[in-house]
Amino acid sequence: MTVIFSSLTGAVIPKLDAMLKARPESYASGVTVADAVVAKKKRIVTVVQGPGSGSYNTLDDSMLRVNVRADDEYDAEDLTLLVRALFEGPLVDGDPITYSTVNAGPVPVPNDTDLFQWYFVVDVGRRGRELV
Repeated sequence: MTVIFSSLTGAVIPKLDAMLKARPESYASGVTVADAVVAKKKRIVTVVQGPGSGSYNTLDDSMLRVNVRADDEYDAEDLTLLVRALFEGPLVDGDPITYSTVNAGPVPVPNDTDLFQWYFVVDVGRRGRELV
């Protein structure tokens, strides 16, 4: 059987963006979710795909690297913890993510910008479909 997997970031980014837009917390307001840093944004979550450990039948193990930036130190931390909670909960819906485990971080990242940055790594399983 040959299995095809859709873009993991292509599935995660729009869902995470919609979930953050629906949140009532002030630090979630105006957040941009993308796969690259967008200049001049005060709050941004970047999600990029890293290596995985392989495919097994219709499931694939992958790694996502998540960077969170905000213009306030505590908003950056709170936003990071919210994004982590979304990865550990509602993003695991089987379409395509079947499991999600934060395996590194979140940790603050010193940088030379005006933004405060946090980083964490998520191991995810995603479901593929049979190539017909």
